[in-house]
Amino acid sequence: MNKKNFWKDTIIVGLALFSTMFGAGNLIFPPQIGLFSGDQWMWGALGLLLGGIVLPVLALWAVNNVGDKSQDLMGHVSPWFYNAYYLIGCSFIAMGSTLPRSAATTHEMAIQPLLPNVPIWITVIVFFVLVYFFACDPNSVIDKLGKYMTPILVVLLAIVLIKGVISPLGTPVDTGIGGGAFGDAILTAYNTGDLTVGIMFASVILLDLRRRGYNGQESKKGGFMAGIICIVVLFAVYGTLTYIGACASGVYPQDTAQTALLSGIIQDIMGPVGMACLGGAVALACLTTAVGIGTTCVGFFYDFFKKKIPYKVLMLIACLIGVFMGITGVQNIVNYVTPIFLVVYPALIVNTVLGLLNKFLPNDGFYKGGVLMAAVVSLGDAVLSVNPNIGWLQSFMDLFPFSGLGFAWVVPTIIGMVVGAIICRGKPKYQPLPDPAEVSAQEK
Repeated sequence: MNKKNFWKDTIIVGLALFSTMFGAGNLIFPPQIGLFSGDQWMWGALGLLLGGIVLPVLALWAVNNVGDKSQDLMGHVSPWFYNAYYLIGCSFIAMGSTLPRSAATTHEMAIQPLLPNVPIWITVIVFFVLVYFFACDPNSVIDKLGKYMTPILVVLLAIVLIKGVISPLGTPVDTGIGGGAFGDAILTAYNTGDLTVGIMFASVILLDLRRRGYNGQESKKGGFMAGIICIVVLFAVYGTLTYIGACASGVYPQDTAQTALLSGIIQDIMGPVGMACLGGAVALACLTTAVGIGTTCVGFFYDFFKKKIPYKVLMLIACLIGVFMGITGVQNIVNYVTPIFLVVYPALIVNTVLGLLNKFLPNDGFYKGGVLMAAVVSLGDAVLSVNPNIGWLQSFMDLFPFSGLGFAWVVPTIIGMVVGAIICRGKPKYQPLPDPAEVSAQEK
């Protein structure tokens, strides 16, 4: 396969990964971080780079390092961990939150400012009709995202971002945050949950590379380069949005709401034309994320039900669920999923880091003990997010190092890794099952 085709395919796949990770939340968080950071905006941008860009892409690389499916990474924890995570992740986080939230956000940020008389149910129905159209054929999803939808998204973003840099509202001012800009940005990016997208969408990305004819080391190189392309594009967008927000630090108060901040800045800089470009960018960002996540979730259920239910039927069911929940609005969707996210995310961070270090680990005890402790300790944070008035639990969580920063699980996780490695000493590591298609091709 010639080099030109490799780079073309890698760019398409990398842009598809970018568009799936870049939802509306990723559009509104950077300006707020810039507003808080002021003249320290570079530290805020670097925090976003680490927590909101590199970490999610590391998830793809972790899967790519141990095999070519998310199951190959999660199998090191336990054979049931993959199914358990995906049942929770697809049912509650993705289909129960990400998909309907994307539709609701499209209405609130893209449609309502321009067409205030359009009811939310019309926006949501049209949104999921488009999701179904783009995602009903899993073999063409990456091309639809990377070739067509993402370039339009990038052009709309470029118009807004270039104008924001050329004609800023002001200059970044000292907000008093000092060196805290970096840490605050990491935590904000951590809370976006994009790591779940990186792990869940990894299978789709790597499967598409195999579909294009890349196997073995070529596939691994393609997965790595797709991640690099995603990082570069995301950082260009995040860094610019952070700077635009920082330039407004002397104009807008620190407590300005995220959506109001971004809309206000663009309105001040570009007027109605800017708002139209922003609305289009928000709509496309939400749509591409919904298509990517929808494809991943439906693909899991398609395999989970042994392919007895047609893929298109499952996609239709997912879209109908999205319509029903999307009409309830953004905030109602966000509230119930937060505790689930607080338990799942630390375990995924541990799984990702260990996947990158897999060849240096003598057994799977590192995975088993580390993921277990991360999930158990994080359960305390999840309970407190629902009921913060449980005094004894708060006192117990405060005993762990870094608990004040939201990382109470770190030290127990390290201990769990060591204990797990000792218990599993001498036991063989999990070996991913070979792809049936590749086995068949080799036999021929």
